[in-house]
Amino acid sequence: NISFDIKLPYTIPNDGKTYVVNINQYDVPATYRYYCVPKIDPDAFLTAEITNWEELNLLPGEANLFFEGTFVGKSSLNPNRTQDTLFLSLGRDKSIVVERTKQKDFNKRQFIGANRTETRTFEIAIRNKKTQTIHLTLEDQVPLSTDKDIEVEVETDKEAKQNNDTGAVTWELDLP
Repeated sequence: NISFDIKLPYTIPNDGKTYVVNINQYDVPATYRYYCVPKIDPDAFLTAEITNWEELNLLPGEANLFFEGTFVGKSSLNPNRTQDTLFLSLGRDKSIVVERTKQKDFNKRQFIGANRTETRTFEIAIRNKKTQTIHLTLEDQVPLSTDKDIEVEVETDKEAKQNNDTGAVTWELDLP
């Protein structure tokens, strides 16, 4: 059992309606990370990773989230989780601009005998319009072949991590 002392006095009418009262407010240190999958959505999504959240005695339910002094939305809290890090989504951040474009100059097709080779190139451009450095996890995907006669050869830079089972290609970037 947890007992909370509510600092502000509230008068709640007995009319059967639902009322929301502020039980407590926390300024919680968090690690902020951005995630983006420009193949699906060009917006970057901000998440907060909170450790040592068990000390806050959180109750399950809805929480109002503020970031940089601005209300960013509501989130559902589930403190009955077994993970040591609590993840909260803070929504889209329009100050991170991501563009994924197909490069026509590098696309080519070759026919060699009965074989055909296709090369496709995409450029992903990212701009951070914030004044501080951010950490961005960027994901893209390469095609996977289910046909044994079709080979897919992937050329990515050395900083990318590739999952050969799903085709996901992931970059961890710190952007000034």
